[in-house]
Amino acid sequence: MKKYLIHFIALLIIGCTSLQSDKQTIKSGMPERANTFFQYNIWGAFVNRVFDGSMTVKELKTKGDIGLGSFDMLDGELVMLDGITYRIREDGSVSVGDNSDEIVYADATFFKQDNQYEMNEEVNFEGLRKVLNNQLPSPNNFYAFKIIGEFESIKLGGLHKQKAPFEKGLDYLIPNRPVFTGKKIKGTMIGFYCPTFIGDINAAGFHFHFISDDKKLGGHVMEMEIKATNALKVSRQKLVNYEFKLPESEAFETVKFDKQFQYNKK
Repeated sequence: MKKYLIHFIALLIIGCTSLQSDKQTIKSGMPERANTFFQYNIWGAFVNRVFDGSMTVKELKTKGDIGLGSFDMLDGELVMLDGITYRIREDGSVSVGDNSDEIVYADATFFKQDNQYEMNEEVNFEGLRKVLNNQLPSPNNFYAFKIIGEFESIKLGGLHKQKAPFEKGLDYLIPNRPVFTGKKIKGTMIGFYCPTFIGDINAAGFHFHFISDDKKLGGHVMEMEIKATNALKVSRQKLVNYEFKLPESEAFETVKFDKQFQYNKK
């Protein structure tokens, strides 16, 4: 009888330990990261040729379920939607990133909308940004966006894969980037808004990446047009916490922030 009692107590202890572990896992998950803007690498370092990253796709998934950025060596634009990380290479091909794939730059958050509205007007990308800007409660906060709909046309940018030693920065690579286009295509724009006071830590203003519903087209949004008959569903989330992780590399340790570059809202 004593033997069975000891066995029962042991099982009870194991069960309580497992329950406590589950509680800690839940506690350390998404609820505590709600409304947090996560960023890997500093924009100013990215501009100044820090293209060798060490953060993995697996780690990025612990920081959010939507996001954008670039893969290691600029080997593809990154779009994360619903926890799946897509890679758009310089030839326009789209694939799902492996958990072990490395990233050189990323923004991410666990998306939980606190505002949603529809756009039923004919606008281009500049017009869309004006509407989004007018709807912001304050230009001094950070925001995440998920914009879903059918696009009459869309122009997307990629990046050419680089090899060390890196000689050209984003000030050259972005104006000379590969371009992909689509017409009458359904998809999702994932993006973030950073206030102007962010400086060289991130890209100020709006920054969007796109992935089509059929997962055959994606990239950095440069231009787009929608018809009034094709409503866009805009979901927005205010982000009040900001977290970033710095690359652990000699390139970052020794980088000189000589060059400055912003997307200029494009």
